[in-house]
This record gives sequence, C-alpha cells and structure tokens, in this order.
Amino acid sequence: MRDQENDPMTRTYISMAKTGGQGKTLVAQMLVLQHEQKGAPVKLAAADSDTLNQRSKFGRLFAGVKELGIGEQLTNIKTSTDPNLAIKYWDEFGRTLLEGGYVVDVGANVAADLFAWAEARNAGALLRRRNSNPIDLIVTTKAEAQAIEDARALIQYSFDKNEWLPFGRRFVVLNEVAGGFGPYENDQSFRRLKSFQSQGVGLITIKRCESDIWKLLEKEFISVRDALKMTDADLEKRYGIDVWTGHSGLTDLRAWAQETLTAFEKAGLFPATERADAEAASAE
Repeated sequence: MRDQENDPMTRTYISMAKTGGQGKTLVAQMLVLQHEQKGAPVKLAAADSDTLNQRSKFGRLFAGVKELGIGEQLTNIKTSTDPNLAIKYWDEFGRTLLEGGYVVDVGANVAADLFAWAEARNAGALLRRRNSNPIDLIVTTKAEAQAIEDARALIQYSFDKNEWLPFGRRFVVLNEVAGGFGPYENDQSFRRLKSFQSQGVGLITIKRCESDIWKLLEKEFISVRDALKMTDADLEKRYGIDVWTGHSGLTDLRAWAQETLTAFEKAGLFPATERADAEAASAE
C-alpha cells in the first residue's frame, strides 16, 4: 500500500468527446504541457483507436503513451458474439484508473465501451474501496449544433453513470477552432450545457490558434509542448520554414498556449494533489 502521508494522491484526467474532431487530444496535450511547466509528474494513456498495429494520435505526439485501444485482440472483440471478451479487454483501463496519475485521451469510438465496462464491473465500488486517485472528466466541443448536443449528452451520461465511473470534477471545453459560440447563445442544447455549471461543472473557452506554424504541427504530429522547445532556426533547418514565419509562429503559439493554460487554471483545471485540494477547500 502507498504511504499517502508522504505520497499524496494525484489526479487522473480523462479527455473525452462523443464525436470525433472536437479537440480532445489537443486538450490532453495541453494538460501534459501544464504538468511539465509546473514540474508535476504525469503518465500518459490513450484509448483512441482500434486500428490494427497503429498508434493513437496521442501516441504519435508523445513517447511512452500506454495504448489501451489498439491491436488485433480488440479488432477481434468487435466481431465476437461474446460480450464478456470486451469487458475483460477494458480491465486494463480499470488498472490504469487504480494506478492513477494519468492523462487519458479517450476517443469517441470507445467512450461508450468504457462506460459499459465500468457498469458491468461495478467499477465505482472497487475504486472507492481502494481509495483510488480522483478522476476528472474533460469534455470538448466545437461550435457546431450536433457537437454541442453530444457534449451535453455526454456530461449528463457521466452524471447518470457516476455510481460506476465516479468523477470528482467535470469540465466542458468550448473549442473556438471552428468559430465562436455566440450564435448558439439561445440554442437549447447550448443553454442546457452551460446550465451544468450549477452542478459544479467548469466551463473553459479556448481560442483558435492563429500561429503560422499550426498546420506544420498537425502535419508532422508535433505537440505544442515540443514545438515550444524549438527555435526559429530549428524550424528553418528541419522543415524549411522561413525564419520570420517561424519566429512569428512561435511567438503566437507561445501566447496562445499561455492564454489556454490560464483559462484552464481559472476554471480549476491544473495539477493538484489530494492534500492540496483539501488545503484549498479549508481556506475557502
């Protein structure tokens, strides 16, 4: 057993979306950057693809990602008539939660499977009995009608299933990469999504990154963390980027990253130990 007095529990962060392309992997990688900047250790895991013999997007951005959703076994499970095979397969996800201290990037293609696993295994009972690390859920949506409704439904589902997959905190990230959310202010789904704030759900807005090197990062699978360690000379030498484009691109990327992490922190989304959480609560 761990000595909790000398090794207080860290949180586990699950970045999830019900639909693809919402920016959940971006949120996950920004959490990695945040941990590094604060000197807080974190482990990485992904349940984001069942493509045979390929890494998840998260795994292509970072080394050492624990891949939970890839391989021939999962491919076979999806064609099997034995539902218990899938339940046993996702037990590794359960072991990841028990170990704690992870940023987990969860894809839309497996989100429902993980909730089904948690209910079938009555995971909440074991996690509570083992006094497991707190788990935070971060759901990301772009400014699109269906995506907003899907985010609302996923947050509601997480409350409905909290007995089996217990989340300590929940956050919604409004990703403005496809435009602002102003046109949806009177949309019923968006109003219901924002109303979760009354239940303690944090709301975070992240702006579109206008950096000239953003497309390069996406094309070459360069994380924001690693890009910020580069210089304009690195970009010029390795990728043929004009030095002035690289210079301004890094300047804009640095400013955007800082603005994004500041938004995270204002909403309470930052590395924290159980002890630090308790101290903060007692100070209020």
